[in-house]
Amino acid sequence: MDELVPPVLADVRSLLDRPEGTAPPSRAAVEHTLTSGYAYALELEGERLRIERRLRTLVRSGADSAREISELHRLLAEAEGELASVRALLSNARAQALA
Repeated sequence: MDELVPPVLADVRSLLDRPEGTAPPSRAAVEHTLTSGYAYALELEGERLRIERRLRTLVRSGADSAREISELHRLLAEAEGELASVRALLSNARAQALA
């Protein structure tokens, strides 16, 4: 998958990848970037919950929709992986900003 990195994640990564010897960003800039990052994580969490809810509904209905259930399992795994990655990135950025 060759997906574009959301701008908010690029901003968070720029906090982590600051070249050695450059001035640190202002506290306001760090707070804004982290707040935007956490908002993005909440969006991902909402999407993960929607997928999970749809999957639960399908399973409970007993409908013969193995293909859709399989696809929802795949999407759920992707959402969980992306969410974990974003949370780790934010945690690292926050730790570095507080150091």
